[in-house]
Amino acid sequence: MRAVFIQGQSQYGATRLFIDEMVAAFRRRGYATKVIDIMAESDPGVAMAIAAGTETDLVYTVGILGEYRDAQGRGIGQIFNAPHVIQYVDYPFSHLVRLQGTPRQAALLAVDHSHVEAVRATFGGDHFAFVGFCPHAAAGEPVEPDPDPESFAAERPLPILFAGSFYGVEPLPWKDEGAGIRGVFDHALEIAMSAEFMPALEAVDQVLRGMGQDPLDPRYVQLRRYSTWVHEEVRMRRRLRLLEAASKAGLPVFCVGSGYEGWIEAHKSFRLASAMSLTDTAALMRRARVVLNANANFGRGSHERPLTAMLAGAAVASDHSTWWAEQFVEDEDMLLYRWRDLDAGLARLAALAEDPEAAWRMGRKAQAKAAAAHRFDNRVDTVIAAAVAARGHLCDPSPQQPRITAFSH
Repeated sequence: MRAVFIQGQSQYGATRLFIDEMVAAFRRRGYATKVIDIMAESDPGVAMAIAAGTETDLVYTVGILGEYRDAQGRGIGQIFNAPHVIQYVDYPFSHLVRLQGTPRQAALLAVDHSHVEAVRATFGGDHFAFVGFCPHAAAGEPVEPDPDPESFAAERPLPILFAGSFYGVEPLPWKDEGAGIRGVFDHALEIAMSAEFMPALEAVDQVLRGMGQDPLDPRYVQLRRYSTWVHEEVRMRRRLRLLEAASKAGLPVFCVGSGYEGWIEAHKSFRLASAMSLTDTAALMRRARVVLNANANFGRGSHERPLTAMLAGAAVASDHSTWWAEQFVEDEDMLLYRWRDLDAGLARLAALAEDPEAAWRMGRKAQAKAAAAHRFDNRVDTVIAAAVAARGHLCDPSPQQPRITAFSH
């Protein structure tokens, strides 16, 4: 059994680390593995052609190369004569050009159930060979648990750690569209922001229905896929709202990421470290009592940072998602705050950060669950199942021009 893994450029090295972790997990399952780093190859096409000379059971990428075609117009699956499994860790429509160029033979995995539904709703349930849910996995190894609350407090000088880029207020991405389109997206954003969580596509569909239109009308296919505009706007606005509310409450937050310069100076209870790799961030989590997370507007899915923080022994606070609630016991395994009652959630966060015994107890419980059920070894079966489902679809009916897009988030 052989699996090929292809990795490219990645912000904070996140998806490269995901590939490394998945490779190790497949090796533990007895697979022979081949890793192709297209950032290190002078000619990635040649490297893939050489690797394709050995029989392969599946090819795995994280968000990239769905749209790639070689000089013969073949996609990844055809080049390797093996299923191409693409794991999306962002909202899939945020990579719309790439997604629309992906051959029907591919298998897609998404980290939120609503992302799966969005792809099926706008492409058709049988457009791709397989579309399914596969949540994030924790990166790194479980740390040795602190033996007692006193050791926990002594070894963890950071009361609250927030790891993520800063997004300020930017012009709306639909500002240059016509009045009718602007109206649709303005209203959809208002609807999504007023809910605890609403998938962006559902918000757009609500607006269309309110206009007396059928969202399934073929005229609206592309407009609905641009629901990514709403998704990204909600994600950025809520992250900013979280940080500003935490600052107003005087919470001692240590931020790690890019984009804070010019904003953080006015927030006296905040501290900033320069942007660092996900590997280094995971190590820093071992110095934190609580890791604060904003779940990237994945209200029915996962995010990597809470799971990684759990392995690091920290307590975790994140906005509510149905997946978190299914996997972990609220207020025992993790703290879940609500956007519609953010001040109350931040008050609970402050209390947790000031109570080493409660944070220690929460961190220990969460670490045990994350180590048992949420590592990359626990995702291997889902990847294999997606590949098996796609095996009978190795013919791409619509080859495109050769192209490599190596960047992923």
